[in-house]
Amino acid sequence: MNPRPTRGRGGSLLIPGLEGVEFLPEPEDPRMLSTIDPDAPGYPAEAYGLSPDLDPGGWKEAEAAKPIKSPLDLPWGLWILLVVIVGLLVTYSTLVTYIEDFIPNSEWAYESTHIRELNEAGFDGSGVRVCIVDTGVDISHPDLSGVNLVGFKDFIDGTTGNPHDNDDEQSHGTMMVGILAANGSFRGASPGIQLIVAAALDSQGSSGSEATVADAIEWCWLEMGADIISLSLGGKPDMISTFGSRTELAVNSALDNGVFVVAAAGNHGGAGQDYPDVTVPANVEGVISVGATQRNGSLWSDSSAGSATNTDGSPRSWPNQKPEVVAPGVQIHSTFVSAEVGATWSRSDGTSDATVFVTGSLALILERYDGNPNLEPIQEGDRTPIELVKQALADSCEASTFQQAGSHHLRYGYGHLNAKAWSDEVGIRLAA
Repeated sequence: MNPRPTRGRGGSLLIPGLEGVEFLPEPEDPRMLSTIDPDAPGYPAEAYGLSPDLDPGGWKEAEAAKPIKSPLDLPWGLWILLVVIVGLLVTYSTLVTYIEDFIPNSEWAYESTHIRELNEAGFDGSGVRVCIVDTGVDISHPDLSGVNLVGFKDFIDGTTGNPHDNDDEQSHGTMMVGILAANGSFRGASPGIQLIVAAALDSQGSSGSEATVADAIEWCWLEMGADIISLSLGGKPDMISTFGSRTELAVNSALDNGVFVVAAAGNHGGAGQDYPDVTVPANVEGVISVGATQRNGSLWSDSSAGSATNTDGSPRSWPNQKPEVVAPGVQIHSTFVSAEVGATWSRSDGTSDATVFVTGSLALILERYDGNPNLEPIQEGDRTPIELVKQALADSCEASTFQQAGSHHLRYGYGHLNAKAWSDEVGIRLAA
């Protein structure tokens, strides 16, 4: 076997049989080597662009004294990485489609509530006017670019037009609108609705005064002709709440004129001394009060419990016991816009989110039975259409494991939202 060369000091080569010499690279062309005595200083360091302080033998520190590698002389691992990167670039469009299946979304919520069955049947809420009273909406989000926004008013600042969200941090109103009407990467429950937004809450989720929310509710139906008012808000059920008697009066006035009102049960957990009932205005008799569940169908621990009695002490009766229904309200992804991160998506928990799923379902139902005279009040104060829809809701809910079908639970209501069954039940009652 032939002897193999080894490397000596400074990267020089030691060839068997020539152990007494080293090979000095020439400054003009380092590929040319000259034999040299190991003790010889060689060329001065300046010849290699180095400091003269390195003499003698400074040439051994020069890059020229080190092996020169070809750009193609790369480790196998790096070559594999480059091949993978090129492959990803070539298949980018296919890869994006594949990754989109894993982007966090709330499609499970629309599926579990059977909203998608109504969507697949061709219903998207077209022709139905829905007013969301919240912090506002930022329609700069791509998924909201096609929303049919027919009215916007900021009751905090007293301005109209120029849609915006007063909640700079949580983007609460924008997220609620996304659950209802987004039509892009995510698709809301009823993207075909005519959307009205009343910005009656500030960045802290407060109205500042009871009159603000009441005025917004009245504007929704009196001036904007809303068919449904969605209230992802609420206050303590007492006389000093900013969502107190004035708000109740506004809600009752809307109900008396055939306007459906859907409101959040509240995020205060089981019944207790501080919150003995669902929040105002969810506690109003004709309102559809909505609690929240998790993805597995179990109750969200913070979903408020209802009281067995009204504020005057009279017992509540079917189909107006509180809450009436529960819907998905935990880890709900929706449209989000902030100055720091721009347009993106975020996650939210609460009965606010659950409320919008019920609102969207109701919009699909009203579209389905548009023009049916039995859904129109005969005169002011006639709540027969609202009572019919609420009866259909109570009879169509999917009972939880804690209740028998048709019974009421102070936290689960009449059960889980089933939009398709609710819609069918309304049709049965309208035909009776």
